[in-house]
Amino acid sequence: MGIFDFFRKIAKTGNVEEIVIEKLAFSEIKGWIERKIKENELKEKEILLGVGKTTEIFIKELREKIVILENFDVEARKEKEDIKNIVIDSREKYIEFLEDLIKRLNDLEEPKLEKFTGKINKIFFDFNKSAIKNYERATILIGKEMGSIKESLKVFSKDLLKTFKEGKSITDSFKNLLIIKEKLSMINQIDETLGRINGKKSNLNKKIIEKEEENRILKQSLEKIKTSSAYLENLTKQKEIESLKEKSKKNILELKQLIDFKALANFFHIFEEQMIIVKTHKEDFQTNFQEDDGKAIIRLLDEAKLSNDLILEKLKQIRGKIEETLNHKKNLKKDETQEVYLKIKEVSLEIDNLKIEKVKEEKREEKLRANKEESITSLKQELGKMNVEVV
Repeated sequence: MGIFDFFRKIAKTGNVEEIVIEKLAFSEIKGWIERKIKENELKEKEILLGVGKTTEIFIKELREKIVILENFDVEARKEKEDIKNIVIDSREKYIEFLEDLIKRLNDLEEPKLEKFTGKINKIFFDFNKSAIKNYERATILIGKEMGSIKESLKVFSKDLLKTFKEGKSITDSFKNLLIIKEKLSMINQIDETLGRINGKKSNLNKKIIEKEEENRILKQSLEKIKTSSAYLENLTKQKEIESLKEKSKKNILELKQLIDFKALANFFHIFEEQMIIVKTHKEDFQTNFQEDDGKAIIRLLDEAKLSNDLILEKLKQIRGKIEETLNHKKNLKKDETQEVYLKIKEVSLEIDNLKIEKVKEEKREEKLRANKEESITSLKQELGKMNVEVV
């Protein structure tokens, strides 16, 4: 058994301590923690100094009683020699354990009360575990002297037990202060992160405003280009080109109607290469005609002598439209709006990305603020355990 096992029950006082609630502003908590830690360290030091003095007195008293125990004349007792020998041997071993106890108490150095309590408890646990049998055997013939030592151990243990019980509030206070300090540090870290998020949001807002202004200027530039005479003239040419393309497509379809594909197939049915040209043009005349400007199908018509004036005239119309289209394209200037449209699209995408990033930061901020509120509530609860109210 350890030092705390010497006494099973401690008398309880009937005094009721008045609870005083200390009120603190949130900004005062850090200073309060530091002040409380220093106060506890001073109290802890005072307790340990008191324990040290008590231990010195106990060791001095124990040494005096060891001398008395050593001088006890076992041989003078009327008892069998084997019993005397057992008692003498047990006394010597018990004294060795007492000396070891004294040495360990003298060597014990620990500035923290909680660890000191654990170490001294182990010292007494080890002593009692090792010395109990020798104590019981020695008391066969040495009752009063052994009992005196046991009484000294009990008194010392009782004094320490009382001291450690009184010091438990300091140990508990240290634990609570550590928890409070960690929670306060967590809140401060959240505040620092929130500060960085606010800075980032401010920077994002600035960039969004700048990009929106850039977009506004680009759109103004676009409108200016679209109302210029050069652009309108170019637009007219583009419309003419599209009109010529549509007329050319119509003429090509009309040309297809004039061609006798059945006669062509009959003429070239034994020629695989020519039949492929006939078949592809019959299936998709528009595409295949435009690929080579109608050269392949006209060549086959000439070889088969299936061309006629209507076909030639329609072909002339088609080629005229193509030539006219090419001439218009040569005179067509670069569409300045396309570059501006691309730039507007690019800037709009940048704005969208900036806004998405801002939303992410806002969600992160919202989560952190919720965590902060939870941490503050938890901090207040811990402070409440120490009779402190945050106002």
